[in-house]
Amino acid sequence: MSTLILPPQATQAGLAVDIAAFAMHAGELQVLLVERGSLPHARTWALPGGFVHLGEELTEAALRELRVKTSVELEPRLLEQFYTFGAVERDPRGRVVSVAHMAVLPHGTVRVSGGGNALGAGWFAAHAPPPLAFDHSEILNRAIDRLQIRLEYALLALEFLPDTFTLPELQGVYEAILNRRLDKRNFRKRLLSQGALTTSGERRSGVGRPAQLYRRASRVRISGSL
Repeated sequence: MSTLILPPQATQAGLAVDIAAFAMHAGELQVLLVERGSLPHARTWALPGGFVHLGEELTEAALRELRVKTSVELEPRLLEQFYTFGAVERDPRGRVVSVAHMAVLPHGTVRVSGGGNALGAGWFAAHAPPPLAFDHSEILNRAIDRLQIRLEYALLALEFLPDTFTLPELQGVYEAILNRRLDKRNFRKRLLSQGALTTSGERRSGVGRPAQLYRRASRVRISGSL
């Protein structure tokens, strides 16, 4: 059984992980938060996370904390380490350094439940979250910055969508992450000119003309700002 790295003493530092997990719900970028059940910051919302066990890899620790505190099972490939937070006063218990991870949850991941020492878990607007414990507002803001940077390559936006989608749905993901409106004509022209998308040969019925469905063609860099 692995041993927990306890909150640090005066001359020691503790190692922790925190996870900013994102999903798209009803056209809004949302982040997964847990309600803390213990001091400090009891009954305050926070990013899921905790201390790393001795002999445990950082990715293993992040996956464990996410699973125990939110019931979300995630594949290691969906986690990305993006920053280390080590301000001396970031944790009132003592010196704690946290390695922050980011994840885009698979399309359709909605149900979560609190576990471990978390009183609950839920989805919140990423751009307008409730007050967060510790320095988790800073962690969340940096994670959103990272998401916005990743929109420039690898078609990150498609990770929030099902296998086939409409162009308005794809534009909605970009706008939700960037937190601003985009010009419809310029958006479509830029994306389609990159050869990153291909038509699926299907259309989705709805109000008005059936919408053309697209899918990923290849991973290419989206050059220029949208």
